[in-house]
Amino acid sequence: MAYENKTIDSVYNLLVNQCQEKFNNSLRLLPKSFIVVLCKVLAGIFILPYKLVGWWYLQLFPDTAYYGTVKILGFTINPLIKLGEQFGVKEPTSGQAWSGTVRLNVVNEGRPIMTGTQFKSDATGLVYVSGETVTAEGETVDIPIYCTQSGTAGNLSEGDAIKLVSPLGFVEQEGSIQSVTQIGVDDETEEHYRARVNTRYALQPQGGAASDYRIWAYDVPGVLQTYPYNDEESPGGVIIYVAGTTDVYPTRIPGRELCVAVGEACTYDPQTGIASRKPLTAIIDPDADGTYRNIKPVSVVTVDVFITNIVGVDKADFGASYKSALKNFLLECEPYIRGLSDDNNKKNLITTNNLIAIANSIATSYKAKFGTVQMQVNSVTMTDYTLKKNELADLGTIYIDGEEYEE
Repeated sequence: MAYENKTIDSVYNLLVNQCQEKFNNSLRLLPKSFIVVLCKVLAGIFILPYKLVGWWYLQLFPDTAYYGTVKILGFTINPLIKLGEQFGVKEPTSGQAWSGTVRLNVVNEGRPIMTGTQFKSDATGLVYVSGETVTAEGETVDIPIYCTQSGTAGNLSEGDAIKLVSPLGFVEQEGSIQSVTQIGVDDETEEHYRARVNTRYALQPQGGAASDYRIWAYDVPGVLQTYPYNDEESPGGVIIYVAGTTDVYPTRIPGRELCVAVGEACTYDPQTGIASRKPLTAIIDPDADGTYRNIKPVSVVTVDVFITNIVGVDKADFGASYKSALKNFLLECEPYIRGLSDDNNKKNLITTNNLIAIANSIATSYKAKFGTVQMQVNSVTMTDYTLKKNELADLGTIYIDGEEYEE
């Protein structure tokens, strides 16, 4: 029997029709009002276990498991996290606070800047604290600081201005960020954690297969996707291209620190520190110095789109819809890796036919028409483009009848 999504009303109507037929037409022993009340009670009793069984069935699979805490017989669990633990996926990663160094000009030498000295950034509005005591010597002094709040909201870049909350007198109040040692990362989202569990559920570790490197890399906060390949220039070498999440790396091109973290995660188990991951003969750190130069950032190709002769709709309205659809399409494009990619849905080829199909769907929704569609990849006109091993795609500029579209 198929499991149908019944409602209380549907169960009630079924019961009341049957009961009224049996009791009123045949026996006529019970009043009609009593039968109605009885059927309502029975419908409620029936639907509770029916819904409960259905809900628990959904908890068996990563796609449908509930992400939130539930308390059952005194035990509090999160069904999706519990499911992830069964497949070896640790709990969602916590956010990390930004850290770096600030450089201040020294007015009078020889005095210490104590641990816990507070700074504030006008750009983020957040407070930063010095991590150690530093003596003001020379013309400038570099002070290690960290944000008091974890997440991307506290991220600063080299050269950004920052001020002492309370002037010290022997150094200038305003300085600038000299270096970044840790980028702030938000708490892992439900969407990203569910993707990790789904990946582990579908791709069980095989001791160094291509899918394993993708699974291991997901343990690092800020990783969107990885693309592992054999190093053609080195027997046993493995090259991994890393894409970062857009909340931390808007272009998806990560910094060196994320690549190193991926190399560590592909070698050592983050929970135990034991080198239980990549095979002993696999080489991802050719220099054996922790730089992991075989772990590299992806690059992004820019696709500019030219469309002409839009009629039947305001160009601005068409442009807004077309831009959103193009952006989503290009963000989903990625290199093809046999054994990791879906052979029935390859996403490494970008063609003008793709762009025309998207324009057709937008035009149909507006009951409008358009003329021609062309594309340029990295400023070169072409009809199709296949993404290379290390490439992702992003939308550049849309031109409507030769004029740049701006929202």
